[in-house]
Amino acid sequence: MKLKDVVKIIVFSIIGFVLTMGLGYATGMLGVAPSLYISCAFATIIGAPVFVILSRSVGKRGVAFVYFFLIGVYYTLLMGMWPILIINIVAGILAELVMGREVNYRAANKRAGYAYGVGMFIYSFHAMVITYFFGTNPSIVKMMTPEYISFLKNFYTPINIGICDLISVIASLIGASFGNYIYEKFFASKTKKSNL
Repeated sequence: MKLKDVVKIIVFSIIGFVLTMGLGYATGMLGVAPSLYISCAFATIIGAPVFVILSRSVGKRGVAFVYFFLIGVYYTLLMGMWPILIINIVAGILAELVMGREVNYRAANKRAGYAYGVGMFIYSFHAMVITYFFGTNPSIVKMMTPEYISFLKNFYTPINIGICDLISVIASLIGASFGNYIYEKFFASKTKKSNL
């Protein structure tokens, strides 16, 4: 990867982070329980074009991993939410596996959208993962408060986990389709012209 590629990934990951955070706060205004059901749904749908444009324009292996990794870094540095870095490393690895060969980053297929959908599907479990795996960590308890962690433990019943899973799958599929649609509609022809 060249320096300009790394800079592009940084810029696009900041945009993705801002969208994820902003839409997360927006859904929070619906109330605690409703926002947990759709915690990442809107961010997955709206953020998908950002990722698809990035991966198709850079066109090199590693874009998916670095994108999700950097978003985890931003959460760690700006909010102290270091478990999200671990979650996003897994998301980035799985997104890279979905992308497969390097040619898929540049090919006119839907791999970039699906890779993003898979990555965001993993990311969407951050509240659940933090609650069950990091919910006793003093820094996390202090940040989230013992009352909120207790609420989350009571909220994540098998039925609610199933509902959250279903919503995340649907949002990931919509996001993948939306990201691919936006790229093909507004950016694919420009890329073809610049290559000629």
